[in-house]
Amino acid sequence: MKSTISIAFIIFMGQLLYAQTRIASTVNFKSGEETIEGILIRPKAEGKIPAVVFQQGSGNHSFDGYEKEAWGPHKFYIEDVLLEQGYAILYCNKRGLGNSTGNWRKNDFYGRADDAYAAVEYLKSRSDIDPARIGISGHSQGGWIAQIAASQHKDIAFVISLAGPTVGVREQTNRNDSLMYLCNGYPVDKLGRKMEKYRKRKKTSANIGKTLPFIKSAYFWHLIIDYNNDETLRNLTCPTLLLFAEHDINVPPEQNIAHLNELFDKHPPSNLTVKVMKGGQHGFYKVQDRCVDWETATKGSFDSQFQDQIRQWLTNLR
Repeated sequence: MKSTISIAFIIFMGQLLYAQTRIASTVNFKSGEETIEGILIRPKAEGKIPAVVFQQGSGNHSFDGYEKEAWGPHKFYIEDVLLEQGYAILYCNKRGLGNSTGNWRKNDFYGRADDAYAAVEYLKSRSDIDPARIGISGHSQGGWIAQIAASQHKDIAFVISLAGPTVGVREQTNRNDSLMYLCNGYPVDKLGRKMEKYRKRKKTSANIGKTLPFIKSAYFWHLIIDYNNDETLRNLTCPTLLLFAEHDINVPPEQNIAHLNELFDKHPPSNLTVKVMKGGQHGFYKVQDRCVDWETATKGSFDSQFQDQIRQWLTNLR
């Protein structure tokens, strides 16, 4: 009984201490004609501090899913590391989510990168942020966005790409879906024909979206289906951490690392650091293999090596 009370007290004190060193405020800034809503999390510190703009993955996910619900790799995962290292974090709502204006389904990757850079410019305008030390972090599709923004703007100090692909959209989705079919028991000898039909459906969907833009999901697919990441990687010159997870079915490390080596003739530039979390899945939860479903994965234990990889990289960045 005493041990239970002691543990509860330690947890309570830890949460209390965390709350005392974490300041959150809602912010709004302009990106072209749109207004983007965000929440800025910062440690209690004097003077100008470094900061990270966070870009979430695909779908209808607002920053609330990261900031409040401990979804995926950010809240209590990378956020703890960033605050510990003295960084502020700015989570941003996509267009049309929360109080952000516009419509994310009408915004391609380059439009999202523009929004991400608008967040950087907003941070640069603040008296409490060091304008020379602002980086971008992105999870999944957000990893593409972070890479694009940094390749276009040389004043972005660094990138932390969390399960962000190096391949293009077609390659990523084809590999993802083929692995899902295999995990669901689809016969290996019939997979080729199945994937051929899948690719035709995707192409048809993109054509429908181009012709009938009011079909929102098809139109968005039309906007992104031909995205190729090669030029972005060639123009990415800032220090960049590409962190993958061993059992990621969405962004398999073997595919994306192989593509990186192929693109740079087995000699990726020194500004790119590639790390793989052993046993991790797309959200960096610890799993036995890539066929573990998401709901089951989130009930498992969290492996601190994910934080350690980011912590070590940030320490070496200074």
